[in-house]
Amino acid sequence: MSQLSKSYEPQALESKHYATWQANQLYTSNVNPDKKPYSILMPPPNVTGILHFGHVLNHTLQDIYIRRNRMTGREVCWFPGLDHAGIATQTKVEQELRKEKLTRHDLGREQFTEKVWDWKEKYGGIILQQLRTLGISADWSRTLFTMDEGASNAVREVFIRLFDEGLIYRGKRIINWSPLAQSALSDEEVLFKEVKEHLYTLRYYIEGTNDYLTLSTVRPETIFGDVAVAVNPNDERYTSLVGKNVIVPIVGRLVPIITDDYADPTFGTGVVKITPAHDPNDFEVGLRHNLPQPNAINPDATLNELAGEFQGLDRFVARKKVVERLTELELIEKIEDYTHNVGFSERGGEPVEPYLSDQWFVSMKPLAEPALAAVMNGDISFYPNHWVKTYEHWMTGIRDWCISRQLWWGHRIPVYYAPDGQFTAARSEVEACMKLGLPAGTSLRQDEDVLDTWFSSWLWPMTTMNWLADGKTEESAEMSYFLPTNLLVTAPEIIFFWVARMIMATLKFKGQIPFKNVYFTSIVRDSKGRKMSKSLGNSPDPLDIIAKYGADAVRFTMIYLAPMGLDIRLEVNEKTQDVPSIEIGRNFANKIWNAGRFLLMKQEEAGIGKAVLHENDYSMADKWILSRYHSTIQAIADGLDNYRVTEYSKILYDFIWRDFCDWYVEIVKVQFNSNEDPAYRKGLASFALDIFDGILRLLHPVMPFITEELWLGIAEREDYESISTTKAPDSDRKLIQADVETQFAQLQEIVEEIRRLRSASTIQPQEKLPITLSTETLEFAAFVESQTKIIATLAKCSNVTVGMQLPKPEQSSSSVMRGVEVHLELAGTVDIEKERLRLQKECERLSGLEKSFEAKLNNPGFLAKAPDAVVSAEKEKLVGIKESLEKVKANLAAL
Repeated sequence: MSQLSKSYEPQALESKHYATWQANQLYTSNVNPDKKPYSILMPPPNVTGILHFGHVLNHTLQDIYIRRNRMTGREVCWFPGLDHAGIATQTKVEQELRKEKLTRHDLGREQFTEKVWDWKEKYGGIILQQLRTLGISADWSRTLFTMDEGASNAVREVFIRLFDEGLIYRGKRIINWSPLAQSALSDEEVLFKEVKEHLYTLRYYIEGTNDYLTLSTVRPETIFGDVAVAVNPNDERYTSLVGKNVIVPIVGRLVPIITDDYADPTFGTGVVKITPAHDPNDFEVGLRHNLPQPNAINPDATLNELAGEFQGLDRFVARKKVVERLTELELIEKIEDYTHNVGFSERGGEPVEPYLSDQWFVSMKPLAEPALAAVMNGDISFYPNHWVKTYEHWMTGIRDWCISRQLWWGHRIPVYYAPDGQFTAARSEVEACMKLGLPAGTSLRQDEDVLDTWFSSWLWPMTTMNWLADGKTEESAEMSYFLPTNLLVTAPEIIFFWVARMIMATLKFKGQIPFKNVYFTSIVRDSKGRKMSKSLGNSPDPLDIIAKYGADAVRFTMIYLAPMGLDIRLEVNEKTQDVPSIEIGRNFANKIWNAGRFLLMKQEEAGIGKAVLHENDYSMADKWILSRYHSTIQAIADGLDNYRVTEYSKILYDFIWRDFCDWYVEIVKVQFNSNEDPAYRKGLASFALDIFDGILRLLHPVMPFITEELWLGIAEREDYESISTTKAPDSDRKLIQADVETQFAQLQEIVEEIRRLRSASTIQPQEKLPITLSTETLEFAAFVESQTKIIATLAKCSNVTVGMQLPKPEQSSSSVMRGVEVHLELAGTVDIEKERLRLQKECERLSGLEKSFEAKLNNPGFLAKAPDAVVSAEKEKLVGIKESLEKVKANLAAL
C-alpha cells in the first residue's frame, strides 16, 4: 500500500509504471498448452512514421483487447513490428543526400542501401518508442522488421513458389508511374482528386480529302503515341469511314479508323484517339486490334524523341506548347473547361503517369476466390459489417497486382537472367543455373527491381510467427498455437492493400485464415469535420497532448468519442495546438483518483485491516451498488465481445462517475458518520474498497496507468504484483437485483427533484430547507422513511417529513414525480411577493420570445430563404423557450 498524492499527476507515474512492466517482462508471451491463446497482429507502422491520433486510436483499441484477455487468464501475445516502407524510406534518405549535393546514383546501389540501413538504425522505429508512451502492452521481444533476415527469407520463398506455379509473371502493362520516384505504384497508392483542366477538340484530317474527324482529349501532348482512332461499331455516322486513315496532327502519321465498343457515341463526337502506351483503356483496345505501342514519354515525365521538336519538355510544359502549335495549324476545333478525377501519387503528391512498361505481376483471381469465401461464409467477421460489401465488390473485380518497384530499398526480386535472355526465380545464382540447365558458374544478372512493400506485409501473420524464417521450416510452435489470431484492428483504407492480401496469402500457404475478426477504425477529424493533417494545422502532436493530459486521459477520450463505424470529432485549438476534448478523460481520471483517496482515508479512519461487512448489515445503497456493479460487468462483457468499444467506455464512465462517485461514495459518508460501531465502519470501508478494486480492474484495459497506481495504493501487494496480471471481475447474476435497482432509482429521482426545486427557487447551496414527501402507498412511504438520512444529506434538507396523502405546506414549491408529491418549504427563506414578481417578469419575457420565434417560423419568406440548418436551429431554440416557460409557470403556480 502506498500513499496517494493529493492530486493525480500522470507524467511521473506513467514512465515509472511502464519501466516496471518492462523490467519485469510482464507482457512477454510463451506457447503455453495449459492456457487458451489470444493474439493480435500489430499493423506494422512505417519505419519513417511519427505518432498521430490515428495511431493513438488504433493501438488503444488493440491494447484494450490485449489487456482484457490477459486478465481473463489467457496466454496473450501482441506481435509488434515495423515496415521498411520502400518508397517513403528511400525518399527520406535521398532528401538527406541532396543536402550533400549527391544522388543515389553517385553512391551506387550497395553503398546507398548501406546508407538507408544507417538511417534506419538512427531514426527508424522512433514511432515504436512513441507508442510506449501510450502504455501499450505488446511483447516487444518479438518485434519484427520486414527487412529482417527471417522475414526476407519468407518473402523470397513465397516469390519463388508463386513464380514456379505460374502465378507470378512478367508482362507489359499500363501501370501507375511516379515520375518523382521513377517507380511503379500499385492502384492503392494512387489518390484521386478532382481537377479543373481543359478538353481540347482536335481535327484529324481524313487521308486524301479536305474532310476531318473531330475528337476530344485532355492530353494533347500524347498525340505522338497515337496509333488509331476508334468509333463505335453501331455509330452509323462513321460507317463509311471505317478502314480509312486519318492524319495525326503535327505528327503527320497515317493511322487507321477502327471500330471498338470502347468508343462511346454519346460522349463528345463519338470518336476517340487510341494511344496504347499512355492510357489503360487504349492499351486494351490496342491488344484487341494488335496495334503497336509506341511510348512518347520518358520515365521522368518529359517527352522523348517521338515528340520531335518537343523532346525534353516536361509533360505539362509540352501540353501548352503543343496546343500553341495546333492553334497555329488551325487543328483545334474548340477548347472547353473540363473537370475530372486525376490520380496523384500518395507519396510524392505529383500526378501519376499511366505508363507502359515491363513489370512483375501476381495473378490474383486464383488467390482471391478462397479469400472471398472466407469472409462471405463468416469464417472472418468484419466490424462494422458494411465493409463486407466493399470487400466483396473489390474481390470479385480484382486485377492482377503489380509487385515490382524501380527502387533500391526493399526486397530485391529473386529473378536471374541468363546471357541469352532466359530467366527464372531462384534462391541463389547456383540454383538459377540448375533451374535453367546452365553450367555452374555461368554469369547471371539479378533483376534490378525490388518488391512492393505490401509483398512483405501480406505475409505478416506468418512471418511474425517465424514461418520460413530459415527459408525452409514451414511450422513453428507460435503458428500452431497462436494462428489464426483473434483480432486485427486497422484502418478501412487498407482493406485491399493489406487485409485482403493477408487473407489470400495465409490461406494459400497455410490453409488457414490469418485472423477471426477485423475491426475497422474511424477517421479522426476536427470539430469542423476536416480530416486531421499537418498542412491544415489541425493535427497537434499526440506526444504534446499526452504530456499535458496524461496517456490515460488521451486513451479514454479517444475511445469514448469513437463509436464503431462513425468518425471521431476532436476539438482542436489550431492556435495553441491543444485538444480540449481530452478534458473528458482528464476529468474522469481526477474523479477516480479522488474517490480512491477518499475511500483510503475512510479505511484509515476506521482502522487499517481487512474486515467483512455482513449481508445482514447491507443497506439499500450497499445492495444497490453491488447489483449495479455486477450489472455493469455483464454489460461491459457484452459490449467488448461485440466490439462496441465506445459502449464499454460509456458504461464504465456512467457507472463510475454517477453511480459510484456521485451517489454511493456520498452515501458511504452518511452511513459512516451515522454509525459509531468500529467493526461496522471497518467493514463498510472494506466493502466499498472491494467494489473500487473491481472497478479498477474493469477500467484497467483502457486506463492502465492510473488503475495500476490506485490498485497498488489501496491494499498491500506482493513485490512486482501488477493489476494487469490479476483476474478481471466476473459477474454474479445472483447479486443483480432488478427490484433493488428500480427502488433505488426512485430514491435518486426524489433527491434530484428536490435539487431541481432548490435551483428553480435560487436557494443558496449552504441553506437547508424542510421537505415534505407525500406518497400513494404505505409500502413506499416506509421505504422513503428508511432513507431520510440520505435524502436529507444529499438534498440538503433541514427536515424530511414522509407520509401518505399529506397536505401541501403553505408557501412551498412543489412537483410530482412517479406518484410522489415533493414539497420544498420556502416560508421565511424567500420573499414570496418578490419571487412572484420576478417569475411574472420572466414569464412575460419568455412569452414575448415565444411569439417572436413562432412569427419567424411561420413566415414563408424566412422559410424560403434561410438554410435548413438555420431553420432547424431556430426550431430548437423555440422548443427550449417553451420548456423554460412551462417551468416558470409551474413555479409561479406553486407560489
